[in-house]
Amino acid sequence: MKKLLIILMTASLLWCRPVGNGRVVYLAMEDDILTLDPFLHDDSITHSVLSNIYDALVAFDAEMRLVPALAISWENHDERTWRFYLRPGVKFHDGRKLTSKDVKYSLERASRGKVGHYLSAVSRINVIDDMTLELITEEPAPVLLNKLCFICIIPADSPDPVTRPVGTGAYRFESYIRGKDLTLTANQDFWGGRPQIKKAVIVAIPNDSVRCQALFEGRVQVIRDVGERYLKEVKNSQEVEYLSRPGLGTTLLGINFGIKGPLLKRKVRQAIYLGLDPALLISQSRAEAEPTDQLVTPYIVGYLPRFSSQRPQVKEARKLLKESGYPAGFSVDLEMSQTAASRNGPYIAGQLGRLGIKVNIKGYDWQTMFDRLDKGTAPFFLIGWSNSSGDASDFNDACLHSRVKGSYGNANWGGYSNRELDRQIEKSSSIIDSKDRVTLLQQIMLKALTDLPFIPLYVRSRTYGVNRRIRFHPRQDGRIRFFDMEYSH
Repeated sequence: MKKLLIILMTASLLWCRPVGNGRVVYLAMEDDILTLDPFLHDDSITHSVLSNIYDALVAFDAEMRLVPALAISWENHDERTWRFYLRPGVKFHDGRKLTSKDVKYSLERASRGKVGHYLSAVSRINVIDDMTLELITEEPAPVLLNKLCFICIIPADSPDPVTRPVGTGAYRFESYIRGKDLTLTANQDFWGGRPQIKKAVIVAIPNDSVRCQALFEGRVQVIRDVGERYLKEVKNSQEVEYLSRPGLGTTLLGINFGIKGPLLKRKVRQAIYLGLDPALLISQSRAEAEPTDQLVTPYIVGYLPRFSSQRPQVKEARKLLKESGYPAGFSVDLEMSQTAASRNGPYIAGQLGRLGIKVNIKGYDWQTMFDRLDKGTAPFFLIGWSNSSGDASDFNDACLHSRVKGSYGNANWGGYSNRELDRQIEKSSSIIDSKDRVTLLQQIMLKALTDLPFIPLYVRSRTYGVNRRIRFHPRQDGRIRFFDMEYSH
């Protein structure tokens, strides 16, 4: 183990250098990005990194309030027509002027990609003039603005896929070497003002110990996802500030409905749900988190305020397994990222072992894990899902709805399909009355918790270690934007 740590530390020295000029920030993330193409993922780390390069029509501020971005204003001509007026004078990093044609191109291309579910309500895009366009929806779309925050705008006729990003954001893309680092430089012509941080380097360090050590030694100035075993050291450091904010994401176990086996039986899934003890899991892994019995967090529209399953219920779980024909349990592979495998894997396996379920934990680097999810080859998997629009429709549209090419089900990795639930999900997107809409979202949640295509575990806080020379305030959506940082002297 010591030899491995030395090797990892030596590798980290290759990309990190002490920085003292107040112009460069090194950020260490827990995993690498999946892609440089904003439409070929729906991953929180990739969203966070690429939000420095690209802008959307509208955006969330740090407190999840909608604010203008590339669209300076908008209006509704009727319940199905949204007219957007673009911000004048905005230029892409290559010098081209932003126009409505770029927006139309971006939205149409995004609708065919991994973020297509955010645009499932849009049926037509009309260019009115260079600075004005309209989005027409099939039905009323009360949360369309929230969804548009995830659709980056790129120049018309950009290469497919994007391998060298060109956006309008506060930072220009300079270089990227997978598994090593991604370098950004400040966009001095940014429409929002000149960034104080002139250069940013993002490195992926999955190992908690190496990530924290790089922070302590000043080779990085910011880390996201402080390993639970190192919280005390970070909190007690004189050079480092510990920051934490409750997240919008839930950690879940997912079922692959395309692979035959015990997990296809509802009572088996209910047994797993009742047999798990999320509070104990948090304690065992020393995570900064809160247990949950639901698929979204308490901060999300659609959460059930008075729902609780009183977990664990081991005796009831064993009874359900017996009724399912598995009184002695069964064996199953559980797949997850390498980081999660080291933190949570043994404890999840231990808890399910009490039921007679023999769990073989398989950890992969995040790119490999994502590929396995996308191809539907993971039989049983652990993921985190963030409803970053603040609305349960994120999860419902992407993960619960049956797969529909170019719209719903882009992250339905288990191939779950429930036609009644599909109809309710589609209906919920067009209800204008907020009370009626919340009621339907909560009904969808109850149905999903009965069928359990996903099994909720806990809501993690997003944690950070930050050099005290850096001023940084965590956003509720967990994104890290260098434009919002500055050196304190």
